[in-house]
Amino acid sequence: MNRPVSYACDPAQRYCECGRCALPPAPNIDLDAVAKLNRATTATAMCLILIALVLSVFAVGLWRTEQVHKAIVAERNV
Repeated sequence: MNRPVSYACDPAQRYCECGRCALPPAPNIDLDAVAKLNRATTATAMCLILIALVLSVFAVGLWRTEQVHKAIVAERNV
C-alpha cells in the first residue's frame, strides 16, 4: 500500500503543506503603508518647497524693482 501523499497546497493563497512550493514574499502591511505615506508626504513637501522658492525669487525681483523705481523717482525730484 504505497499511496502518494497528497497535500492541499495553494500558493496563490500563500498556503503550503509540503514545504516545496515557491510562495511569493509576504507583504509587510505596516511598512508598505508607511512607505506610501512617506512617498506622498515627501512629494508634497518638495512641491511646497519649490513653490516657496519660486515665490521668493519673484518677491526679491519685485523688491529690487521697487528700489530701482524709488531711486529713479528720487533723482527726478532733485
